Amino acid sequence: MAEAGREDLAGRTIAVRSRRFGDYDVPEDRLLVFPEGLVGFPDARRFALLEPSRAESPFHYLVCVDHPELGFVVCDPERIWPGYTREVPRPADATGEVAVLVLVRIPADPGQSTANLMAPLVVDSASRRGRQLVLDTGRWATRHPLFPGAG
Repeated sequence: MAEAGREDLAGRTIAVRSRRFGDYDVPEDRLLVFPEGLVGFPDARRFALLEPSRAESPFHYLVCVDHPELGFVVCDPERIWPGYTREVPRPADATGEVAVLVLVRIPADPGQSTANLMAPLVVDSASRRGRQLVLDTGRWATRHPLFPGAG
């Protein structure tokens, strides 16, 4: 059922113009939609996941289409912390495979970069709808070091 609605969007693009991230034409059927927004950004609901400039990089930009100057560096946590995604619950309403992304903070000293493993983004690959979960197990931090021992 979600796919039928996506057919209506095929071929349509949204122009994203950002001083910070550049200019992009994003196919509407490729947008990620977070109906509840993100923690701290309830009005930021539609995002474009930009491909990295280097194919082997685990990092992407997640740019808000609604507020083009708002964007985040995100990564696939499984590439850095194998097994992490097994601990992330699958949303009950997911109809396809689920992708997990985590927000990354890169300070002036990149060796001090961290990832928010406490609040991952979970996206249903079929509908491209997602939500930010809060894992309150006490195991994961909001600033989990990307490079332990660096600095």
